[in-house]
Amino acid sequence: MMNKLVFRGFVSGKLLWEEFAELEDDQLENVLPRLAEKHAKAMAGHELHMIEIELLDEPDPDQRFLRFGTDPDGMVRPVAIELERLS
Repeated sequence: MMNKLVFRGFVSGKLLWEEFAELEDDQLENVLPRLAEKHAKAMAGHELHMIEIELLDEPDPDQRFLRFGTDPDGMVRPVAIELERLS
């Protein structure tokens, strides 16, 4: 099955870039970790404040978007994560 996704990078609540991807189910396992690493490095380097992933084929608006980052203003029900516990 083909999965249609949009990745968006935000700085101070403003859209900085947008990437579209169409991935087969068997590609997700290989491609998504590389994209996640790339986007996490951009956030760690303070180039981005928030990443949004939109699953274009998901009809449920509560499941359609995934947002993570350091700017909770653009997020719905943000959850704080203690980074010390992750290392």
